[in-house]
Amino acid sequence: MVVGLIPAAGHATRLGRQPSSKEVIEVRGRPVMDHLVERMRAADPDELRVVTRPEKTDVVRHAEALGARVVLGHPSDVSASLQLGIEGLSPDDEVLIGFPDSLWEPPDGFSRLLAELRAGAEVALGLFESDELERADVVVCDPDGRVTRIAVKPEQPPSDVLWGIAATRVRSLRGLTEGTEPGAHFGAMAPQKTVIGIRLSSEWIDIGTPDTLERVRNS
Repeated sequence: MVVGLIPAAGHATRLGRQPSSKEVIEVRGRPVMDHLVERMRAADPDELRVVTRPEKTDVVRHAEALGARVVLGHPSDVSASLQLGIEGLSPDDEVLIGFPDSLWEPPDGFSRLLAELRAGAEVALGLFESDELERADVVVCDPDGRVTRIAVKPEQPPSDVLWGIAATRVRSLRGLTEGTEPGAHFGAMAPQKTVIGIRLSSEWIDIGTPDTLERVRNS
C-alpha cells in the first residue's frame, strides 16, 4: 500500500496573521496544498492522508473535497504528526511525505523516490538546491548518492541541498519520537540503513514566511 502523508497541523507562527490557514492560501491560482497533492497523485498512491487539528476547519473541508482521509489530532510537531498519520499501516507499506507549504519541481519527484525505495533503499529523500539552507535540513551524500549526514538548520551548511520530500517504509518511521526532527531521524538511520538522496531540481520554495509568500504571489 502506498500512502501520501501530509502533515498540516502546524500553527504557522512564522507567517503571521492570515485570512485562512496556511495550507489553503491561494498561490499560483489554487490553494498551495493542491500543488503537493498533484505531485503525490502522480505517483499513484492508494490513499492520501492529511493530518490536521480539528479547529483548522478550512483545511479539513478542503482535504475532504480533495478526497483525502483527514486524521484529526493535536500533534505537537511534525514527527508527532507523522506518527499519527501512519496509525493502522503495516510495516512494509510505503509512505510519501511532503509539506503543504512548499512549491517544487519536477512533478514526478515522488515517482522517482518510490523507484529508489523499490530498488532497495530504506528511505529516499528528494533533494533541492536552495539559498535558504540555514533554516532547513541540509543533506550530505557520498558519490553514489548514499546519505552520510543530515544537518538540521545549520549555521554553516555542509552542502548545497536540503531534503524537501521523502519516500519511506512505515517501519522506518516507527522510531520517530516527539521533539525529534524527521531529518535528524533519517540522518541517524544512515550509518545502518540505506538512505538515498536524489537531486531533483533547484526549484524549491517554502511559503512559510511573509516575504516568501509575497514574492511568490508577485512572480
